[in-house]
Amino acid sequence: MDKEKTPTPGSVIEKEGGSALNISLHPLVIINISDHATRARMQSTDGKSQPRVLGALFGVQSGRNVEIFNSFEIVYTDVEGALVIDTEYVKAKQEQFSLVFKNYDLLGWYSTGSECKPKDIEIHQQFIPFNESPLYLLLDPIASKINTRGLPITLYESELRIINDEPTMLFSKVQYKIETGEAERIAVDHVAHVMPTGGEAGSQLTAHLMGTHNAIKMLHTKIKILKRFLEATAKGEVKADHGLLRQIAGLCNLLPAIDTEAFKEDFLNEYNDALLVTYLSSITKGASIINDMVDRYNTAYDRQGRRRGFGFF
Repeated sequence: MDKEKTPTPGSVIEKEGGSALNISLHPLVIINISDHATRARMQSTDGKSQPRVLGALFGVQSGRNVEIFNSFEIVYTDVEGALVIDTEYVKAKQEQFSLVFKNYDLLGWYSTGSECKPKDIEIHQQFIPFNESPLYLLLDPIASKINTRGLPITLYESELRIINDEPTMLFSKVQYKIETGEAERIAVDHVAHVMPTGGEAGSQLTAHLMGTHNAIKMLHTKIKILKRFLEATAKGEVKADHGLLRQIAGLCNLLPAIDTEAFKEDFLNEYNDALLVTYLSSITKGASIINDMVDRYNTAYDRQGRRRGFGFF
């Protein structure tokens, strides 16, 4: 008779009733992790191997509802085969996030790999001081090339079980859903349509940026040609063409024109107008949020307010 294998620390177990958490994952997190893994692979020695990357997950948890909005990379060191994260760096990044997003909390961490490893529990325990029950997101960059159906992402939560009269921390898979806002859908659509030069598809922003890039590249090429001509003329390698030299001198004399008081005044006016538009959009958005909150307040307390109003007559 075969004996059931005893779970070891860090092993994955399947929950019978599933997780009690409702987890929503936003596309920005997936893009950040994919970009982090791609850069790590390109910066490797051979450019083909996939080094492991680590990062932290940020979002909002309200009761059983968890939304993962953002992420950032983590600095770590390899100490005799064990990965040790820089806790001071994590604390500094957490403080920076709290200044901009006051309701964001550190929800867990992410890594790349094909499956959970026993040493993952050691990394997981380093995040417990930041969150009592951190989540673990695992992205498999190899599976994304093999299987195009579904996302190569698995989410885990940890739980303690008594095994052989000792508390043992295990990973259990949890379900998640992809949640997107309007701005995120536009950004993801733009990223999905970005193609190398010569591609047939592309967003309007990509076409505009490629046109600007080509114009700057052409200008840089022509400036290099003029520079080589002037250097060759100064060395006597090329016969001086006084007509061409006068045109170059006239072109160079136009450059200081952007340092005049009139230019500075016009530039400052344009800059202030751009800031004003940004501030107006922020004020409009804030006013819209306040208006929605007032409408919800009036809807919730309309009956109670009417009773109080009748009491004064």
